[in-house]
Amino acid sequence: MNIRKVKQGARITFYNGIYMILFGIFYMAFIKFNMKYNFNAIEELWGFFAKFNPEISYLFYLFNIIIGLFLISTGIFTIYLSDFIMKRKEKTTWVILFFSGIISWGGLLVISFLFKNPLLIGLSFIGWFIFIVGMLLPIRYYLEKGYREY
Repeated sequence: MNIRKVKQGARITFYNGIYMILFGIFYMAFIKFNMKYNFNAIEELWGFFAKFNPEISYLFYLFNIIIGLFLISTGIFTIYLSDFIMKRKEKTTWVILFFSGIISWGGLLVISFLFKNPLLIGLSFIGWFIFIVGMLLPIRYYLEKGYREY
């Protein structure tokens, strides 16, 4: 029963990695859309800002591209570790995946809240929630599993 939950959790985090890659592509493909939402939250029009401050607006574009690349690379990392967990079920791999996912999804959720962008908050929360479900399914197996001490 516990081995089945480990595999289910690894499959969920595997698909969460695919979701993270797609979310990164969304971040990079819809930069102008994201900027309009982000600037509406602070009651500033993106068009005026981009027109009168092109150097600073370029930094916002680069920031979105960096977040998108971060999401894509972390998604690939998550897929790899999830596949490794499905094959070997090692505790160390699960711990690494757990901490990397909590930090990346938590950070993304905090950034989305700071931008006050409801679309990004919703998409980040969905990814965070799916990741947590995938991590909590096999937790009993890893906590009860005995390991040799060196």
